[in-house]
Amino acid sequence: MTDVTKNKASDEEAVGSQSALMEVVAAMHKLTLEEKAQLLEYLSRALQYGIRREAFKDVSWEEFSERSFGSLPNLRFGRDESGNREVYEVLE
Repeated sequence: MTDVTKNKASDEEAVGSQSALMEVVAAMHKLTLEEKAQLLEYLSRALQYGIRREAFKDVSWEEFSERSFGSLPNLRFGRDESGNREVYEVLE
């Protein structure tokens, strides 16, 4: 009985998701060509971010550290004279 409830909830979620997609498609048709290009750029960045995030989702801290070591070689971390806040200085 529980499985039927879960499947029904999944079906309702899929239908809701499909109707939201249809609303987005309908709204997209009202956009100018320039606005569509901006939307495409936004979606592309969001997809790339999602892919990168998924790639690191199950990575241990050690592996993440190993992969990202040296990615900010020109950024020196430190504190100002008072020692209260961080100072970031780009080295040239």
